[in-house]
Amino acid sequence: MLNGVPRILIIRFSAIGDVVRVLPALHALRDAFPHAQIDWAVEPKSLDVVAHHPALDQVHVFERPEGFWEGAREFRAFCKMIRDSNYDMVLDFHGILKSGLVLRASRAKDRYAFASPRAQEMSHLFANHRVALPSNRMNRIEENMLLAKAAGAARENLDVVIAVSEDIQDAVEEYIHEEFQSGKLIVAIHAAVDRPEKQWPLAHYAALVDLLLADGRFEVLLTWGPGQRPVAEAIHEKTKRNPHIAPETPDLKHYAWLIRQCHLYFGGDTGPMHIASAMDVPVVAVFGGTSPAKHHPFRMPSHVLYAGPENLENNLSAAEAMPHLDAITPEMAYDACIDILKTASPLFLQEVQDMADA
Repeated sequence: MLNGVPRILIIRFSAIGDVVRVLPALHALRDAFPHAQIDWAVEPKSLDVVAHHPALDQVHVFERPEGFWEGAREFRAFCKMIRDSNYDMVLDFHGILKSGLVLRASRAKDRYAFASPRAQEMSHLFANHRVALPSNRMNRIEENMLLAKAAGAARENLDVVIAVSEDIQDAVEEYIHEEFQSGKLIVAIHAAVDRPEKQWPLAHYAALVDLLLADGRFEVLLTWGPGQRPVAEAIHEKTKRNPHIAPETPDLKHYAWLIRQCHLYFGGDTGPMHIASAMDVPVVAVFGGTSPAKHHPFRMPSHVLYAGPENLENNLSAAEAMPHLDAITPEMAYDACIDILKTASPLFLQEVQDMADA
């Protein structure tokens, strides 16, 4: 401790969705240790999720260079920096060898990690407090909250923050004001995924877009990330109507605030899905080859469309997942969007009432 104030480090390097799902645990730690210094070790890809977060004092970014030996030297220097920071408590939410080595290098008095099998690559061996999970089908947020609870930070509230500066807010809101002038509800659709076993057919996405636009109460915004614009364009070409294709967003903070302006998010098991949930946007998520129990948006309101095997533990291959994904029809997706808006959107409820009164 420094002047009686504990120093705490969170380790969760990537990926984007996984970093987002540690945010509730961060808030729990800040509630439990209001005067502590709380820092986070992360990689550049996910930095925007935690940068300038009001519950954090400092963010340590590990930038891995190309090449094995260069990477090894940088990692050694990163571990030395962590050791020299004199942390009292370190929590490894990542659970791989790399995070375990950072945990060990910290030499903290209290080092928390998941027990095996949740911890992989023997990373749990570097902890002196190991948290065994009561089930291997827990949602990732539940798991993270258990790890925080073991460190003395229990919290029921899952409200979180992704810090977005006012200039970014203004720029995004100006785009929304100029692009959408009809007063209709905006549905963000993010079709691109990082693995093929998560990919709902693009023809289904296009049919869903047409159903929403034909309804007359919605605008559709096709969002995309780095290298993903061709997916949005392919859907646009398959539609009979005219959805909007989102502009390129400079970073995750711009994307987060763009989604925040929408009334509903629809997409697969991706980081953007978890960002939408963190920004308090209702989510309809379509799952195929990954476990909905482990990865569905834990914060409400959300709805999962899934036609795969019950109690899925290991990911399916793309070939195994495709029949299950194809079985989720555009009509099923449209109905799910309407159902969740009935409970989540006051604007939609007012629209329904106006139609009933007409």
